Amino acid sequence: MSTASNPASLRRLLLKIVVIGLLLRVSGMVLMHSYRVKLDFDEGAHIAAAIASGQGFSNPFGPATGPTAWLGPLFPFVLSRFFIAFGTYTPTAIFWVLVFNCTVSALTCVPIYFVARYTFGERIAARSAWVWALFPYTMYWGMRHPWDTPLSAFLFALCFMATVHLAESSTLLKWAGYGLLWGIAGLCNTAELVFLPFAGCWICYRQFRQGKPFFRNAVAGAVLFFAVIAPWCIRDYRVFHKFVPIRGNFGVEFHLGNTPDAMGAWQSFKHPSQNVLELRKYKEMGEIAYVHSKLEMTLQFVRDNPGRFAYLTFAHCVYYWAGPPHAEKYAGVAEAKMFLSLSVAVFAFWGLLIALRQRRPGAELFMFLLVFFPSIYYITFPVPRYRHPVEPAMLILIVFLASQFKVSGSQFPEPGRQGFTQS
Repeated sequence: MSTASNPASLRRLLLKIVVIGLLLRVSGMVLMHSYRVKLDFDEGAHIAAAIASGQGFSNPFGPATGPTAWLGPLFPFVLSRFFIAFGTYTPTAIFWVLVFNCTVSALTCVPIYFVARYTFGERIAARSAWVWALFPYTMYWGMRHPWDTPLSAFLFALCFMATVHLAESSTLLKWAGYGLLWGIAGLCNTAELVFLPFAGCWICYRQFRQGKPFFRNAVAGAVLFFAVIAPWCIRDYRVFHKFVPIRGNFGVEFHLGNTPDAMGAWQSFKHPSQNVLELRKYKEMGEIAYVHSKLEMTLQFVRDNPGRFAYLTFAHCVYYWAGPPHAEKYAGVAEAKMFLSLSVAVFAFWGLLIALRQRRPGAELFMFLLVFFPSIYYITFPVPRYRHPVEPAMLILIVFLASQFKVSGSQFPEPGRQGFTQS
């Protein structure tokens, strides 16, 4: 009997994978002493500290600057709970935040399993879950820094899993839960909402092809989605007297990747968290005016230099998949990291191409994800952790690609030719 047809066996398998993944992550975090990290430039930590001290969602750069919409609210509120329980900025608080991050990173194995099983079958699903649990790189973001990166990836993987599930089994209650889940994901990482229209349209198209009614259910999902994000948007409007869609610092992000002296990487030295002059401007102008000024400045740059903007967009695209250049202690390390990162992307797209050629169920959803989700970072700037939300899908595609090689390993598979084995 297969694991998929035996719920008890499947639960034991997934529990074992998650527990082993969690133990490895926590052990790595302890060995690295990453709970001793400094949070001087961490906007999320500063906002969490303000919440913990009773000042509300404010002060993203440390000094008292007033209310903010610099980040999505979910993770700073989570982080503030640890600060309240164990002390603001203390190693103990950071330790338990990292344990939380390690936990959600390990739990990401579960949606990975179900997404992979839908498209590629049980064997690829189990392998993908195990690789996520055991592969050192997938552990890194959970045990390295108290950011929202692991939670963003986990929620995004859950949204992907719910999308493929609704394609086959759709009820009003499940659509409502789908909207609720996307609302929570949006409050954590607003960039993930770029994928929502494609996911929703894909489900509706699948329902239409199967002759199932979907309009009422889709409306219910949309209502629940807006019901989740509306309170925070109302808060932003009451505080800033202007509509702010969850997070309001796009103008600054846009500016940091597009200036006359930009080369494609994040210009951290121009960020208010690290530039005293910019922080002074932010305090004097207020957040909304400061962000708007950066947006106007950058739009003018784009109008005046369309060719330069096109070049920077191309550079952002390359660096999103290969990793931006950065200094390393030893020669050749940065180049090796970029080569490995780019190789992973190439293998993932190779696996996607084969899945599309084989007409695997849901393959086009993987395509929408890899093609459209990174678009926001192509016009702003990339850093390595911004790719993490799509890495569960990339890993599934790479595991699928590996399954297509002959056992002898003597041939590379090509779509439509010999050299494939059935998954």
